[in-house]
This record gives sequence, structure tokens and C-alpha cells, in this order.
Amino acid sequence: MRLLLVGAFPYPHHQGSQVYFQEQAIALRSAGAEVCLLTYASNSSRISPGAAPAPGGRSPDEHWRALDGFELRTSPGWTAPASLRAGPSWAKPLGDLGLAMTLRHEIASHSGNNAYDAILTHNVEAALVALHGLPRGRPPVVYCAHTLLGEELSAYLRGPETKGLSVSKAVFGESTRWLRGLDRVGEGIDRWIAQRVDGWLSLTQSSFRVMRQFSSAPGALVPPALPDPERSSAGMSPADVAHKHALEPGGFFLYSGNLDAYQELDILAAAAVDLAHRSATPPVIVIASHGPTADWAQAMPGVEFREVESAAEMQALLSSARASLVMRRAKGGFPIKLVNSLALGTPVVAFHDKEWGLTHEGDSLICASTEPPAKSLADALERLAGDEALTKRLADGARALYLERHRPERAAENTLALLRRVEAFQPR
Repeated sequence: MRLLLVGAFPYPHHQGSQVYFQEQAIALRSAGAEVCLLTYASNSSRISPGAAPAPGGRSPDEHWRALDGFELRTSPGWTAPASLRAGPSWAKPLGDLGLAMTLRHEIASHSGNNAYDAILTHNVEAALVALHGLPRGRPPVVYCAHTLLGEELSAYLRGPETKGLSVSKAVFGESTRWLRGLDRVGEGIDRWIAQRVDGWLSLTQSSFRVMRQFSSAPGALVPPALPDPERSSAGMSPADVAHKHALEPGGFFLYSGNLDAYQELDILAAAAVDLAHRSATPPVIVIASHGPTADWAQAMPGVEFREVESAAEMQALLSSARASLVMRRAKGGFPIKLVNSLALGTPVVAFHDKEWGLTHEGDSLICASTEPPAKSLADALERLAGDEALTKRLADGARALYLERHRPERAAENTLALLRRVEAFQPR
């Protein structure tokens, strides 16, 4: 089976969308598919082994793994957005135009025995480009639903509070009417795509429900997969990395995601203040980033910051944490850092359980929905900080859940089974 994976983002990069895209490609190739990649242009795609450190938190060898053996097509450099941040931007329409031009050329230049059997589109923009930009007779378009715009579109504008003023308040004032309107626009886009794609792949329960409701095409729930860290010989010592950052292994809680608005780090800041009021020695909370931390984040009382040099170092730091903090409350997307935590056997503190296949007190602590978010998070951290037996049980459960749901072999098998159903599907 010959597949074209299309991502509406620069590649390679350390953010979750690109990591999911990368690992899907590697898993499908390992399962016997012929895989080609198409993304926005990026200077980082030209880095080779032994070169200087790559931008975006990856060593040259990590960068090379994302590219090795793949044919990578990129849109014209002059159309590529300069920013690597996720979410809407004024530069995205030009980037999508470049992606559409390159995609049309790629499909037109592969026909007959050389034709693609399916196009797997990653992110909403990639699906829209394929559905709008390709002529009749194109290969089937399969949508990999990274998120739901009906849940997330307005979250990019809510933003973290900075001196009492959030991004959404600065733009729209106190009213939330505009934000609700954005979410309705997002719901319309989700529905439009679901009704027109030839197949779909969801990562979460909520995106599965939405796609199944509005699409008559074949679909499947396939959680994202990552390679098993226990099979890797390139890992760094978790204890050594923790000590390098002046942290005690097992003695701190770690947030290792990006600092985008939808991550709702305001809640983490408020929980840290709450914990400081409860005890003279509150739990240590750390935010780790691949680059300099934003000014607003540096001002969080009770939260420490660490800058890490590579994905391997971040993984080692996560492995040495008492628990991983997943702050995301918007439904639809699946945080890759959550899969990393499960694979490493690091317990998870989160706000959703069934959405991501988690079990409260089995592999994670789920913050109580009956309490204000900051208080429920503080309660969970306080409980886990003082209970060694619970921490050990959750660590074992996290690792078991990874083996059950997130191995690359299982994800590739389920994805190829879906693609065979798409091939055989005859729409009414």
C-alpha cells in the first residue's frame, strides 16, 4: 500500500502534532506500507547527522530519525509560515496555498502503478486543502482528527492571565459571546470535513463521537503510538538528568508540554498558590521547555522552570518525575506527552479519563470535576505527594496501559485495517 501523509505544519518539530505524524509514518512503514511525506517547508528538514543542534528541542540524531528513509516533499519556502507555534495565524492561508499547490503536483505526478492508495491528512488545514484542491479521481482522503475545532478554536484566544488580563479579554472584553461564536464556527468546520472525507481516524472518544455522527465513511478510534522506551539504547539516565536540573528524582511534578493558550496553565499557577498556602513545604512543580519560557510564565509563584536541550533529555526528566501534569481541558485532542508518560511508567494527573482511555486511581489521578479546577488539581498533587503506595500503583498502571493501547505495532495494524475498509467502501 502506497500512502501520502500530508501535514499542515513544518516538519520535523518537537510539538505533539509532528511527533504523532512522525510515529504514524514510521509505524506504517514498519508494517509494510510505502510512505511519503508532504508538509510545510522548514529549514530544520535539511539537518543531517553530526550537524549542529537542531531547532525545536531535538538533537541531530533525533531529527534524522524523523526523516531517514522517507521521501519528504515540502511546499515552496516563500509560502511557509515563519512561526512554529500551533494554532491559527495570519500566515497560515499562504502556507496552505503552498501546500495545495505542492499536493496537486504530487498527485498528478503519480499515476497508474505509481499512484497513491490513500492520502492521510493531518490537521484541519491539510484535510481542507486535499478536499478543495484536488480534482475528481483523486485517491481517497482520510482525515486524522488531531482535535475538534468546536472544542478548541476559541481556546487559542482565551490565553493565560497576565496581570489579571487574558488574551481573550484584551481582544473581546468581558463578553464570552465572541468565543462561543468561534466555537460554533469550529463545529461547522468539523462537521463539513466529516461529511466529505472518504475515511477518518480519531484519537479520542469525543472526536470519535463527532466523526461517527456526521460521517458515513469508514472510521476508527486509533490512539496515538510511540516507540517503547524500554527497547531504546539511546536513553539518558533519569536520575542524572534530574540532578543536572537540581531536582530530586521522584520528588517533583512535571509539566512538559508547550506553552500555548489552550494548555490552560493559569490553573497550574493557581494550584501552586493554593498549595503554598496549605504547607510551608509544598510539592515542587516544574515546567520544562525546549526554549526560553515566556515572561508571563516566569512570573508564576510556586512554579520552577527548566530549559532542556533535546527530546531525550525531556523524556529522562519526565521519567524521573513523581507524576506528569496534563493541563489540557479542551476535548478532541490527545496530548503526546500523555503517551510519553504512560510509556515511561510515570503516573498522570489530568482532567479527563475516558476521553483518553485513563482510569482514575488505576493509571492516573483525575481531578474532581465537582471542585474548581485549581483546587482539584492542588488536592490531587497533595494526595500523590504523600502516598508512596498510590504512586507505585499508578506507575504500574500507566505502563500497562501503554502496552495495551499505544504500541506502534497495534496502531499500524488498526490503521491499515481502516485503509483497507476505505478502499472497499462504496459511498451511496
